[in-house]
Amino acid sequence: MKFNGQVCSFDDNALYWELHIPIPPAVFERLLKEAKDKRVVCTLDGNFSFHCAMLPKSTFHYILLNKEISKKLNLHLNDDVEVELVKDESKYGMPLSEEMEEVFFSDPEGSEFFHQLTPGKQRSLIHVVNKYKSSQLRIEKSFVILEHLKNRKGILDFKGLNEDFKNFKNR
Repeated sequence: MKFNGQVCSFDDNALYWELHIPIPPAVFERLLKEAKDKRVVCTLDGNFSFHCAMLPKSTFHYILLNKEISKKLNLHLNDDVEVELVKDESKYGMPLSEEMEEVFFSDPEGSEFFHQLTPGKQRSLIHVVNKYKSSQLRIEKSFVILEHLKNRKGILDFKGLNEDFKNFKNR
């Protein structure tokens, strides 16, 4: 579904990273029939796509534009933008790196614990891995995540995970 949107900010919090694009109600209702989990792939101005959710705010839904996207596309408050939203057909609601997929394959026990997490926690961990450009770092982070889950019998503790990352780095 395509529509022309405008970059807005929330009245009560005009932080740069809280820029968003409101979704017209008719577009949201049609997409919700296809994407019941509200996960979509958003393409802006026909040339930049990213996985996201249609988020609620009292009387409307919106697409959040993080700082990285806003800077990359040079988007500012009140800019007009062409938006295309399609149902996200990916398994996790975002792309999974080849490195993380390989670590899953090599560690079935850790993979099983990962796949018992909620979809939101899975996406958070995938995001942690995807943010690294280095293939080696993506492998290391994936390995530490699965070890963390195995050591805690599938319970994710983000503070503990950060400690595990530090301890792995210091070895």
